[in-house]
Amino acid sequence: MSEVTFKDRVKEYFGQQSDEFLCLMKEKPTQAFFLNEKKADRKIILSLIDFEIKESPLSDQSFYYEHENIGKTIPYELGIIYPQEIGASLTSKYIDPEDIKTVVDMCAAPGGKTINILNRLNDDVICISNDFSHARASVLSSNIERTGLDNVIVTNKRCEDLADLLQDKADLVILDAPCSGEGMIRKYPQILDTWSLNNIESLAALQSELLEHAYRMLKNGGTLIYSTCTFAFEEDEDQVSSFLERHEDMSLINIDLPSSSRLNGTVKLSFLDHTEGQFFALMRKKGSVTQSSLKPLKTIKDKTAETFIKENLLLDSYYLYKNNEHFYLSLQPLPDMKYNVMKYGICLGEVIKNRFEPAHDLYRANSLKGKYRYTYDLNDREYLDFISGKEIKKDLEDHYYQLTYRGISIGFGKCAKGTIKNKYPKGLRRMI
Repeated sequence: MSEVTFKDRVKEYFGQQSDEFLCLMKEKPTQAFFLNEKKADRKIILSLIDFEIKESPLSDQSFYYEHENIGKTIPYELGIIYPQEIGASLTSKYIDPEDIKTVVDMCAAPGGKTINILNRLNDDVICISNDFSHARASVLSSNIERTGLDNVIVTNKRCEDLADLLQDKADLVILDAPCSGEGMIRKYPQILDTWSLNNIESLAALQSELLEHAYRMLKNGGTLIYSTCTFAFEEDEDQVSSFLERHEDMSLINIDLPSSSRLNGTVKLSFLDHTEGQFFALMRKKGSVTQSSLKPLKTIKDKTAETFIKENLLLDSYYLYKNNEHFYLSLQPLPDMKYNVMKYGICLGEVIKNRFEPAHDLYRANSLKGKYRYTYDLNDREYLDFISGKEIKKDLEDHYYQLTYRGISIGFGKCAKGTIKNKYPKGLRRMI
């Protein structure tokens, strides 16, 4: 018996459209981003884009783009756009934001699903965004910081441990599961080098286990998003069907979007839909919405940190926390996530040699807009100087300043004797 190939599977996936799919597989992958409207108004964002874009008919937030290095553009640096495939961005479109207070993104890195879903939800939501890999969780934390979303706790836990801590606590759970990645073959052709049914079956077993952890975290009346970037039935339709059979209190939320999925109510998009591959299903846990809260994280008192806040921020009330020698600030109470926490809301800074050194994250936070005592809006030349690490000559009083560009936060500097010392992180700077 001959070994099954990917082309054999394509015929199963797409039937009469398989030849068209295989032709499209040789073309360049699509490039897309969505707008981060939590950081800036839609019109302002679009006015700052100086490269070719085209609006997607599938998503009101997403645009196709043509650019060789979007990470070196002003909209990316400002955090007002986030690169993500059209299909991946659609998973948040069908969520009802009402009554969602606690979100858990189980396998969140690099952060696109977290950022996208928070753009659809109310500002009082708390999101626990997790990734088991410490390196990937660091990237996740960096992207959360860049986009200014400060109602996020970034954790680096096993999903099993996350479920133990958050049992019956989440209104919305996102499981963008590790998968065989067939839908990303145009971007990463090397996927074909290791493709096999054995690998698909192994990943399907892992996905099934992760779904059980997701189920444990979900409240009665809560919603589960399950997604992959593959076409394999074992990882997609069959996975969802099997999960629903195991849990009679879970039901599909019908998504009326034409696609190649063979399970009604779920969505499977591919190159045929002018996007890279994406499968997703929305499911709801039966029962009345329950109100259950996590143990709150204990606030702290610290004279040095509180003096800095008083001198630099316009806040009547706040919550002050400490984790791994860094101080964190939040405008709402946060839950205690115990261990392996990389970020608790807004990183305020740290005390170095009895002096408070603020963090870049503090000056990117969306919820603090209008709450900085000292702000300076950079002109075009100053903006380019700032992101390349140069000092800025400006006759201002000696203080820390939130620096903005076109009114959008970019970072901070410390003014002393007519010079703004550059505090833009070295790893983010670019040569001009």
